[in-house]
Parts: sequence; C-alpha cells; structure tokens
Amino acid sequence: MLSNRNSRVSLVGAPVQSAPENIDMDEGASKLSVIWTILKKLGTSDVSSVRMSLPANLMEPRSNLEFWNYNDRPDYFISLSDSLDPAERMLHVLRWFLCKDTKWKAQHPQLRKPYQPVLGEFLQCEWSVPNESAPTFHQSTSSGANSAKTPRASIEGTDVDAASLAATLVTPETEQVTISCISEQLVHSPSVSAFYYECKERGGISARGVDHVTAKFTGTAVKIGPGEFNHGVYVNLNKWGEEYNCSFPWASVAGWISGNPYITVSDVTTVVCEKSKLKCILLYKDEPFFGAPKFAVEGKIFRYDPELDRTKPVKDLKKIDDADVVATIWGQWNGKIYAKLNGQQEGLLLDLQASETAVMRTPPIDEQAENESRRIWEHVSNAIHAKDFAQATKLKRDTEDEYRKIRAQKGSAHKSKYFDFKVPLLSSDHSDTSTLMERGKPYLKDGITLGLARK
Repeated sequence: MLSNRNSRVSLVGAPVQSAPENIDMDEGASKLSVIWTILKKLGTSDVSSVRMSLPANLMEPRSNLEFWNYNDRPDYFISLSDSLDPAERMLHVLRWFLCKDTKWKAQHPQLRKPYQPVLGEFLQCEWSVPNESAPTFHQSTSSGANSAKTPRASIEGTDVDAASLAATLVTPETEQVTISCISEQLVHSPSVSAFYYECKERGGISARGVDHVTAKFTGTAVKIGPGEFNHGVYVNLNKWGEEYNCSFPWASVAGWISGNPYITVSDVTTVVCEKSKLKCILLYKDEPFFGAPKFAVEGKIFRYDPELDRTKPVKDLKKIDDADVVATIWGQWNGKIYAKLNGQQEGLLLDLQASETAVMRTPPIDEQAENESRRIWEHVSNAIHAKDFAQATKLKRDTEDEYRKIRAQKGSAHKSKYFDFKVPLLSSDHSDTSTLMERGKPYLKDGITLGLARK
C-alpha cells in the first residue's frame, strides 16, 4: 500500500463554496436535449468552473481521478526507454501520449461527466504487463515492410556499443512488469489534481503532471482544453537522463444540433526534450465547415535550440528547416498514424481503433481508505449501474454535502498527503523561466512508496 513517513506540508487553500445548483430531469427526457438546454443556459462561460450537480443519468460512474487516465497502454509505457535512437524514443513518448485518446476512438462516443473529486480524494492503482519490448512500428506497415528492426545507434557525442546496450534495454529477470500510479485532488475550486506514474524496472520510467481542465460553450460546440495550471505531462527516462514535456491540444464536442455528438481536436501537441535537443510538433488540421470531419494530423520531429525556443518557440510546421527534420508523422488521431524516420521506411506507429484500454488494478473496496476514490463513490456508482438514477442522484448530493461540511469544519488550507511542488502550484509568478518549467510538476514526498499490497 501507499505509505508516508513524513508530516504533511501545506500546498494550497480552497475557500468553502456554497452548495451547487441542482439540475433535475424527467426520467424519459432525452439526454441530449437536457445537455443542450444546460449548455445554452451557461452561454460562453467556463463550463468547468460552474457549480452544478448534474443528475446521475448524465454522470460517468467514476471519478475524474480515474477517468482522466493517461496509461491506457502500459505496454507502451514500459517501452519508452527501449530505443538506442533519441528520435525513436521521441516517437515512443508521442505514441504513449496519444494512446490517452483510446476512450474517444468511437465515432460517436458516450459523453458523460465523471464525478468531480472531493478535496483530498485519492486513487492508487497499478497495471501489470508482460516484460516485453513494444517495437516502434507495428509489423504491418503501409509499405509492407517490417520496421520493427533493431534501431540504429545515433546517440550524439557518445561512443555506444549498440549490441551490449541493446541487451540491457529489456530485463528478462521477471515475466511481468508493474506500473504504479497515485493521483490526488489538491484543489476543489478550480478542480485541480496531481498524478504520478512509475515503473522502476526497465531502467526507471516515470510520468507526472497536474490535471486542470477548462471547458467553454461556443454556441455550437463545447471546447475543452488545459487550464492555466495544466502544463502537460512530464515523462522521465532515467536510463537516458531525459525529460519530455508533452502538451495538450484543444478538443471540441461538435454535432449537438444533429443529435450525434462527436469529438474533434484542434491546435497542436508538442513534445520537447532538452537533453536530446529534439522537438515534435503534431498539428491537428482544421475540420471542414461542411461535411464529415477528417480527424487528420501531420507532424515533424526536428532538432531545435532549447534556449531560443523558450522565448521564440517554433509552432509552425512550415517554418521548420528541412535540414533539421529527423522524422515525419501523418494520419488520423483517432485512427492510424504513420511515421518515417530519416533513412528508414515508413511504418504504422499507432492504430487507435485497434487499441484497447488495459485493465487497471485497485485495492478491494473494503481495504481502501475512507477518502479513496472508488470507496467514496461506491454507492453512487452501484446505483447508476443498477439504473436507479433517482437514488444515485440523492447519494451523490449527500456525498458532496458531507465533504463540504468536513471542509468547512477544518477551516484551513488543504495539505497534500502525497505531493510536493518546487514552485507553489497556484503561483502567479510568470517572470522566471525556471519557475515556468516547474509549475505543474508534482514530486512524490519523501517516504512515499507506490504499489498495491498483495496477500
């Protein structure tokens, strides 16, 4: 189980808010019509900050801490360090990051709102996968060639014995590899949580970040993107001494008027690694105003100057010098994405339609702490699964009221149990570059160990 030998450290405070507005709906009402009514009522305000207690039949029966999970493909996670080539490692990180969209691969996904976590709520979980390497490219490629061959050793400035180093990339001592995770709700309003993934095997791999989502209704679509405290996901590959920062694009829920909502993505995703001096820009192309969405993406991995990029970041693919490009990427973000490394044949990097979400393990409910996510919402989720929405709505409101009273009684700043920040999470200091780099990057407190207890 998680353990903590140190005392808690104050992180941020959150003022006690009044009770949220309750939205009721008739049992036979159309979910889309109710959502549409709510959205028109909200106008262009930040939907994520509006305090509403939605009826249970519009709710996803799990907490945000579990819903916004980025490790749908743990087999890709444990393979992040496997390549000898920095450009391929960049592709590995991008592939793992893009797999977070597995839940949205359906043409018309079921759109429901997860529970907003209560202050101090936490989730501990883990995944176990075979101790095998996931090759950069799938064996079936668009050119008919197998690009899953041993990568070229192109580590600049070092003398590498490719054969001996490749032998250390996968540790055959164990048949299974475990990835552990902890996430915790740090602020209630705005809703902000922190997460940390860790795989000590395979050279030491971790990923961390802060979840803060903002959502706006434009009149025809709901736009969802990272809030001001969300600086993306930081991935660390200890074997190579590399840190990657992956940024989130904006997504839209369109198709409300036709009654067939679907997800589109806009803007760009960037992945940067200062150690290797490589940057990836993945552009989500604009959708046509008329006709079906194309979900098209294109991108490049290129050499860049980290110092210059802090003040004048490259954002336009057309402005990248061809001589600096080391790989190109294209395809559909919710379908097949292809990539081509310089000097190699193109290959299928990811097929999201063939991707399946791995099973997450959590402790049994009766062994969970009082403020552990699934235990907090157990009765609400059971009622939703039983389609007893009236009872689920009542239990949800009762749970929210109970924790609101607890917060009011404490009357002091919340103290994170698991995370520290080198720079305060809600810091407003934007003047120092190092401050910007550390904002939104949580660290496990001393004495915290991850992993589920096993009998």
